[in-house]
Amino acid sequence: MPTKQFLQDPDLDFLAKCSNEDLKVFADLLVYGEDDKPRMSEALSKDRVYKENYPNNLQAAWKEIAHEFQLFGGNTFANLIRGYGVPYREILMDVCDKKNVNYKKTSSTERIEMYLIQKLMDDALDYMSDEQLQEVLADLKMDATQYATKEAAKDAIVMACMSPALLGRITAILAATLTLNPKLAIDAVVFGVRMMNLLVPALNVVLGLWLLTDIPGGPAYHVTIPGVVLIIHMRNKLRATNL
Repeated sequence: MPTKQFLQDPDLDFLAKCSNEDLKVFADLLVYGEDDKPRMSEALSKDRVYKENYPNNLQAAWKEIAHEFQLFGGNTFANLIRGYGVPYREILMDVCDKKNVNYKKTSSTERIEMYLIQKLMDDALDYMSDEQLQEVLADLKMDATQYATKEAAKDAIVMACMSPALLGRITAILAATLTLNPKLAIDAVVFGVRMMNLLVPALNVVLGLWLLTDIPGGPAYHVTIPGVVLIIHMRNKLRATNL
């Protein structure tokens, strides 16, 4: 995979302000596969700037990390010719298409991100039993008797989880599961006093079981899908800490 040039991308500029810990999670996702061995297609671990700053000063290598993600989102042959990958927004829309997300291409990047999170939540809830849904409703302090059908209960849960009070925790659960890094979810609870004070254990379990078995085929999607969710989580986390 080529490592020529970072494609300027306003949707990824915020990475320069992210914590070293979060950037390390992102970088490790790009470099290592599920077997903890380097991915065959990765080039980040060979980059001079990255090697000089890993693992303790990754803010200095955020462009190299972002460039690697852009390459994963592009066609390998096209990347080789042009020397760079594709912008984050294009990767996001490709992930949405792969997950059958209903969105408008003219919407803002952050709105499309929320459509994706909502679809992931909705799909995961389809795998829940009635008993698990009741548990989630109880965790969210919602009255189960208000919902006549399972679909009504699911819709109510999704609406609640997309609220500002819960969204940070939900994106943390999704990112922690998809990157196989539970520390993300734990950190969300620690710093997230302003975001929420609920653990939602049933969502942790069901999202974990479902997400790990529902990534579409193709090695790139094992990077781009969790990568997009992690970017959404980091963006929400940065916004919350700046409130």
